[in-house]
Amino acid sequence: MSRHGVPDDDRHRQVFLDDLVSGSAAHLQLAPGIKVCALHAANRPGLALEVAREALQAGQLQQVLERRFEQAAAFEGCFVYLDAQGSLVIWQALPAQRDTVDKALSRMLSLANVGSLNRRSTR
Repeated sequence: MSRHGVPDDDRHRQVFLDDLVSGSAAHLQLAPGIKVCALHAANRPGLALEVAREALQAGQLQQVLERRFEQAAAFEGCFVYLDAQGSLVIWQALPAQRDTVDKALSRMLSLANVGSLNRRSTR
């Protein structure tokens, strides 16, 4: 566990990805106020990165929206919105292959400018 009480090993991420691909309810707390979870939209299974309102950095929403549209090809398929609680949500349809899901998660973390939470980038 990290000093914030958040799992800091790849085992938790692997279990999350396995659950997500199998269709099970899945969520993974990455940091206080930041989680990734399964989320259906329009009857499509998807992956959502949620940054709680209290965890948002000043200007983060604007930066995410700018990056999404300035780098449209790099972030194709990512939908950015605020939910009813004011959380920043980045949603993407669930890719079919497990290794593609991990790449999609990395891309979403990069878009949200929280790539430091990406375990893949440290290996």
